[in-house]
Amino acid sequence: MKKEHGQVTGIIWRGPADLAAYQQLRAYAEQHQLTVSAAAKELVIRALNDAKS
Repeated sequence: MKKEHGQVTGIIWRGPADLAAYQQLRAYAEQHQLTVSAAAKELVIRALNDAKS
């Protein structure tokens, strides 16, 4: 698999809890017209910024 410039890691989804989280992420991405990857990045950045506060 060829990585994009700036790509550090991927997320591996295993098991029922991970699948449920992935389905929520995919739904979020669709609602916001994003790719799943872009939605994950947005949510991680938001969560990290919120954690600083």
